[in-house]
Amino acid sequence: MRALQFNIEDPYGYYAGAITAESIISSALKVNANTIIVFARDPWGRVFYRGSRIYPRHPTARLNLEDLISMARDKGLNVIIMVNHTANRHIYRAKPEYAQRSQNGEVIVLEHFPMVREIRDPQWPQICPNSPALEEYFIPEAMEATSILRPEGILLDSFRYIPDISKACYCKYCRDKFKKEYGIDLPNKEDDEDPAFRLALKWRYKVQVEAMRRIRDAVKSVKSDILFAYNNHPLAWAGRANIIVEKARDILDSVFAEASEFDMVEYSMISMAIKLSRALIGSGKPVLASRNLFYILRTVQSAPRLAIVQGIRTIVAAGGHPVATIFSSQFIEDTRSLDYLSEVYSELDKIEDFLINTEPIRYATILFSSNTYDMYFWDKPDIYISELEGMYEILTAHNYPVDFLSLVDLKDKIEDYSVIVAPSTAVLSREDENILESYIENGGLLIATGDFGLMRPDYTYTYSLALEHIMGLYFEGILRANYSYLHLKPLTGAYRKYWEGLPEHIILGDQSVEFRRRRAEKGLGDLIRARPITAEVLALGMIAKAPYGYEYTLGRSTPPPDSTIENIAGIALASYENGTIIYYAAKIGAHYSRLGHPDYAELIIRPLRKHAPQPPVIVEGPETIQAEYYKQKDRIIVHIVNHTYNQRILTAPSGPSKQALPRVIPPYSVHPPRIIIPVHNIKVKAALEDQKEYMAYNAITDEKLKIEGVGSNINILIDKLEEYMIVVIEPKH
Repeated sequence: MRALQFNIEDPYGYYAGAITAESIISSALKVNANTIIVFARDPWGRVFYRGSRIYPRHPTARLNLEDLISMARDKGLNVIIMVNHTANRHIYRAKPEYAQRSQNGEVIVLEHFPMVREIRDPQWPQICPNSPALEEYFIPEAMEATSILRPEGILLDSFRYIPDISKACYCKYCRDKFKKEYGIDLPNKEDDEDPAFRLALKWRYKVQVEAMRRIRDAVKSVKSDILFAYNNHPLAWAGRANIIVEKARDILDSVFAEASEFDMVEYSMISMAIKLSRALIGSGKPVLASRNLFYILRTVQSAPRLAIVQGIRTIVAAGGHPVATIFSSQFIEDTRSLDYLSEVYSELDKIEDFLINTEPIRYATILFSSNTYDMYFWDKPDIYISELEGMYEILTAHNYPVDFLSLVDLKDKIEDYSVIVAPSTAVLSREDENILESYIENGGLLIATGDFGLMRPDYTYTYSLALEHIMGLYFEGILRANYSYLHLKPLTGAYRKYWEGLPEHIILGDQSVEFRRRRAEKGLGDLIRARPITAEVLALGMIAKAPYGYEYTLGRSTPPPDSTIENIAGIALASYENGTIIYYAAKIGAHYSRLGHPDYAELIIRPLRKHAPQPPVIVEGPETIQAEYYKQKDRIIVHIVNHTYNQRILTAPSGPSKQALPRVIPPYSVHPPRIIIPVHNIKVKAALEDQKEYMAYNAITDEKLKIEGVGSNINILIDKLEEYMIVVIEPKH
């Protein structure tokens, strides 16, 4: 899919009158898109088609979706319509009691409303799926739009019902329904020791999934072959919507990984969002992912060329279907981005044969546990996500083939991988443990960190790490600390074998960004107290001399190391039957995600290189390239995207303080990529299973590539990488 998404999103329709079916079709053809995504109904409750019995037609819009779909079919284009946005001002003004409301009765909004202002007459009030709106508006809306327009797909865009108490709905319908179903009131505070809180968290998921199921069944009853998709906003501002995908995978045909924030994060977050969404929806269902054609939130201004073309290539390389999003204001004011999109979509059209019917090459995978997210890290899930992100970033920076595996698929898919990474996977069932033990026994490598297996799915604690008997460790609790250290030289032999060239001590912990009541970030400096019994100790734990440092900024700096704790195995290694397990008592991924310091990456990569089998294919090149690996019958296909930019700047604020600091720099700086620096002397190393004679070429240019070696192990030499390359390795015929 190469999609162009049109959004008309302002209450007054400043530009709506200038947008027609003809102009959208013309733009889609210009950029070589094959799919159009467009609102059937905007968040103000106005539709873009004639004949609605539910909503008013948009008063200034010339766009008519019946004409658009008819013209699209004539041109061979598919159309997906967006429906059931839970923001709906029309419903709110007519039936304000249908709105989602916080505990204090304030309307829950989707818009960015200033914190200190009282919410009055909001633009995007959220409507509750427990209210009669589901029956009166949402289900009829989806059925009506499907019946009148007959599109190829339906997308639930921002269909939200957040479970976190701080953002959750407490309207009378929610309160009454929960009380009727369970005989108790909705809990009014976050407390994982309260059974009502646990129940309400799961119940709110059920509410959303069941509402989606009813909408899905309704539209399928009208058009059985329609694509039914959901926007899960991965890693970003919808909180726990990833878990919704996992729980609704049986009713979803596709998931839309909206990438709204990716101008402000590192490029690997795009590929992570796609792969995580793919793992959660399961069964090879397509993942759509967006690249805004505007820059950040500046909806009238085109993003620079590189941000668009490299963003689209990043999506495709990661296995996603690209969706380029343009708003009505930009469509009228600044269409330079359409020229950039045309360039990259035309490129994808030419190489489509190398994109379809492919399977990722499976080597390393990262476990995602919804229970760990919800149950163990329920009050600070960002620590868990940060640990996942960091592990993913470490492996992708070193160009390993890596994806994600939902814990619910562990039994069925674990044998596909040579390396399993369990980043602070705290909640494991006994069956999960048995599966992991069998995996190691049969020759697998497991890398585990942090709070590994400390809780069961029934909320009970295990008082032990998972697989302790294999690891040769004994759990003795958690050292809660602002800062701690890993001591890499407890044994000279281990240092020389693994850590030579690294400092003797690696700091754990960092300053608080919020900096309100704490000087250090909560949880980051913690160490699991795991006493070594038979494990080979690669590093010991250390305590710091003070809760925080007194140098430089007096409270934001780090304290020096103090005493080695002999009964804390900071990093432990154990062999079991034919496999290996490496355990880290600290959250190494979270440190790398937050700080990006190569020392943290080295702690993972060095043991991995010594104990993991060689990947079937891997790219030798700098950390600034993105390498993604696929099989297609007897072909190996390697996407290499160059993210070596000389002008990309991302600057984060340091947080408040009592210290008087005049603002001499902006509170944040976000600069887009503008210039690519070519990369030279890249090598693709492939370990093939037969003795055939192979050839290699760049699928984009048809340029033949040099091959070193014969037989089962070959190296493909790339003298120069500009922006993007697809390396195809196939037998000579």
